[in-house]
Amino acid sequence: MKKFLVFLCAIAIVCGVKQSYAAIIDGGNIGGFDTFQDVNTGRIWLDMDSFFNMSTTTMVAAANNAGFTFATKTDVQELLDSLPLTSNEWTTTYKPLMGDAPNRELIWGSYDDGADPFGWAFAFGLDTGWTFVDNTVVADFIQNEDTSTADMNIWAYQTGAPVPEPATMLLLGSGLAGLFGLRRKLRKR
Repeated sequence: MKKFLVFLCAIAIVCGVKQSYAAIIDGGNIGGFDTFQDVNTGRIWLDMDSFFNMSTTTMVAAANNAGFTFATKTDVQELLDSLPLTSNEWTTTYKPLMGDAPNRELIWGSYDDGADPFGWAFAFGLDTGWTFVDNTVVADFIQNEDTSTADMNIWAYQTGAPVPEPATMLLLGSGLAGLFGLRRKLRKR
């Protein structure tokens, strides 16, 4: 029994460490759109491959119809500040969860910087940081229209329920394992 409990604790620790590293998780499908969730704020974000060959105005209207809010620069900075680009996170974590441009190693989208043209935030696969450029995306213009690179998206989110921290889950799992062990011990008597 002790070996089993030690094994459970070891698995919980390994899972807890891995999950605490990632600031985003898969959010599932909402209103026909794939999403990811920011575990720090609980916000549920549209995947960055939800649209193709559309203007920002068209994308924002579709997102709003599904209950999403067009993010401000501050909203996007809060998200991206929790997503470092120091190693291979772009390929191993962000791209599979967030989506990317279909024909190149790029995550990019426009945000509401309070003016038209809007701003955009992006990172290429080998970048070591996220880039913000204000006042560059005209609302009714399609970036790279009718080409294979007309793949700009928007940063848009819904407010979701906060995700439990890995330490909380570890504590809950340890408590349940302890109760299970106590129950087995009492049954043997």
